[in-house]
Amino acid sequence: GGGGRCRFSAVCPFPYARDGRADSVAPLGVVVCSASRGEERFSSLAAAVRAAPEGATVLLGEGETELDGALLLQRPLTLLGARNAVLTARGGGSVVVVDLPGGGAAGGLPPPTLSIVGVGVVQRATEQPGVASACAREGEPARAAAGYAVVVRAGRAELTQCTVQSALSGGCFVSAAASAALRGCHFGAAAMHGVLVSGRARVEMSHCHVHSTGAAGVEARGRSEVRLHCCRVHHSSRSGLFATAFAEAHAEYCNVFQCRFAGIECAGQSEVRVHSCRVHDGERGGLLALGRSSLRVDACAVSRNAMAGVSARGSGRVVVADSAVTSGRASGVHVSEDASATVEHCRVEANGLCGVELSGSAATLVARRNVVRGNGGEAFALPSPQCGGCVQLEGNDLG
Repeated sequence: GGGGRCRFSAVCPFPYARDGRADSVAPLGVVVCSASRGEERFSSLAAAVRAAPEGATVLLGEGETELDGALLLQRPLTLLGARNAVLTARGGGSVVVVDLPGGGAAGGLPPPTLSIVGVGVVQRATEQPGVASACAREGEPARAAAGYAVVVRAGRAELTQCTVQSALSGGCFVSAAASAALRGCHFGAAAMHGVLVSGRARVEMSHCHVHSTGAAGVEARGRSEVRLHCCRVHHSSRSGLFATAFAEAHAEYCNVFQCRFAGIECAGQSEVRVHSCRVHDGERGGLLALGRSSLRVDACAVSRNAMAGVSARGSGRVVVADSAVTSGRASGVHVSEDASATVEHCRVEANGLCGVELSGSAATLVARRNVVRGNGGEAFALPSPQCGGCVQLEGNDLG
């Protein structure tokens, strides 16, 4: 992020220009602006949304607007908030639900799009604080009474400079064939996920901040796809970024740290690609591939994790190239069971145990032209005798 232009992409519009049109609206006031009807003032946001024509801009004044239930958005609009404009909802349910008809983009047309700009969305605890959080910890999210604070069911939602918090469940849930672009948003203080993507949904996140979540910071499942650009993800109670059940996840120029499980994890035949990211100071591992998942790591800095910097288990497949795996408390790269790892042009140094460790007799390792030195144990710790698996070591500098 930083304060200037995005250093990593010439086409990234960061920093996102703030639109101050809603600042002149009275506190808690609502104004609908449309080409067909000009400016109209409303006493409630729900009434304004119902009356607004397609393409209108709904201006929301500063202050906390408490809704009687979820704000259902079913036509393409722009909801623009003044400084400190916040939405909450009574009853502990979802605060905003996007459900645009024609969301499947039939006939090759782009899906209808709804924009939310500069609005805080806060899901507060009910009379029984902590109940939903306990359900999430016990792996029973269905028992939590609340839906996610923002739910995108159909169509496309674009959230820019929004703050989303949930003391009851998660921040944002994108489902089915819906899609979302999350730009410069802050997802924090969530009892469950910061962002959950499921069921062939697609989400792009850029310059977002995700932290302090009761489940994974960002999770993709069920053939969905999520892409992170220049995001910070930290202090999640599970992994920072998690992909499972055939999902795809791509992260570039991200900073992932101090997560309770792995910084980045893939499982269940998912595929994850990580480029130019920092993954560090995890309470357990740095990057982890489980099951029959696939993980590729390019030009990354992986450091100071409590367990292996990069780990492949089960039948997971890992490729690590042009990266530094350093200063972890365990081995730099750990391959076990039937997993396979290719490590090329990497620097693996100053780890507490081995540089690269194989602990499964059927594990496979290819290591070419790496610098592996200064680790607490052997540079390459291999099972003896090597049974079933295959080891190829070529041109490595062991110092």
